[in-house]
Amino acid sequence: MCHVAAQVALTTILARLASASGADSAATLVDQDELRAIVAEVLADSETRSSLADEGIAGHDGRFFLRSADGDFTLRVSGQMQFRYNLNVREEDDSVNQDEFESGFNNPRTRVAFHGNVQDKRLFYRVMLDFDPGNGNAVLQDAWAGYDFDSGWTLRWGQGITAFMREWYIGDWKLFSVERSLQSLVFGQFRSQFVDLKWRDENLRFIGTFSDGFRSANTQYTADPADWALTARAEWRFAGEWDQLTDEFRSPRGSGYAGSLGGALHYEQGPDTGASADEQGLFAWTADTLVKGDGWNCMLAGVGYHVQDEAGVAGADFEDFGLLAQAGFHVTEKLELVARYDVIMPDEDRAAGDDFNTIMGGFNYYFHGHAFKLNFAAMWFLDPTTETAAGNFANSGARNPTSPAFGVLPSAEEDQVTIMVQVQLLF
Repeated sequence: MCHVAAQVALTTILARLASASGADSAATLVDQDELRAIVAEVLADSETRSSLADEGIAGHDGRFFLRSADGDFTLRVSGQMQFRYNLNVREEDDSVNQDEFESGFNNPRTRVAFHGNVQDKRLFYRVMLDFDPGNGNAVLQDAWAGYDFDSGWTLRWGQGITAFMREWYIGDWKLFSVERSLQSLVFGQFRSQFVDLKWRDENLRFIGTFSDGFRSANTQYTADPADWALTARAEWRFAGEWDQLTDEFRSPRGSGYAGSLGGALHYEQGPDTGASADEQGLFAWTADTLVKGDGWNCMLAGVGYHVQDEAGVAGADFEDFGLLAQAGFHVTEKLELVARYDVIMPDEDRAAGDDFNTIMGGFNYYFHGHAFKLNFAAMWFLDPTTETAAGNFANSGARNPTSPAFGVLPSAEEDQVTIMVQVQLLF
């Protein structure tokens, strides 16, 4: 803080000198005793300013922050901007006036986040707003707080991504490619309102969650489709460090070997409102393995949904499955080639019970890590979207593998192709 005090002192002295010379235009020099008095007064004032400045710190350690001197109060401000070009080609369907060629720009994620700690370094929080790419309205995504007990245990509560499917739990900042897989669109947990308890030691990690069910963000407690839900996820780290396995898929050149096995179980109970579609129970499971090395990474994952109708309605019980395989390889320090295959396999008893296969290939170019990167992905959707529906629960309705954000548009024909080019900036 000494340089700040010196700058304040110098500025004030110059101002006093200018004032003194202006008051008496005939004078060319300031009396030396007066000058010494000015210097003493300003230095005394600057010492006070330095002490006040020591009570708080502002800076940048990858993200802008404000912090108290003891570290018990911290506010970090961060943001994410994604700008994307989309090109989609599908066979024309004259029955619905469908355009066979779509292209254009959008901003899939424009976000501002505030996070830090209050009162205690162990009491932390996060709030994040997302500006809807369709209308620009701000939507609450994350609003959670937690406490770190310094013994491997962490308690968290609020709204955010819960621990079920790894592809979702790693988060939105460090995706494998431009976007997540279609498997995660149909079966993923998205965001929920929850309380979770996490325990971690050198090789094991466990997270137990009590929530309003999958995809329950920004809802009242009276909202359907679930009355309550329980989730348990466990992971075993068999190589490397936890930081290599919990934050991102990428493994830059020079990284050590790391790997983990994970799995999760989930159950949520639908309401008993008298409507047969509501009175259901959902049992979901997922299993995955993530392995990394010197410039390469790969993951295998599977998921299953088992919906049981408790009202005894014929044909209302379904079993749907999904599989995913992906790999990335750095050909240079900054250029990573990526490829992914995923398949959605609905129950054959569904009206739309055909498998849906997707092949993706592309690259990521890391100008400055994930903070500034270019993503390119070409996706080939082998099957019609209208012949596949899976992953429904209670009154939520079965989900078709259709989403402009994920690159796939409604089509009754095979061989739809989408190309996405995206620039991401984190601050």
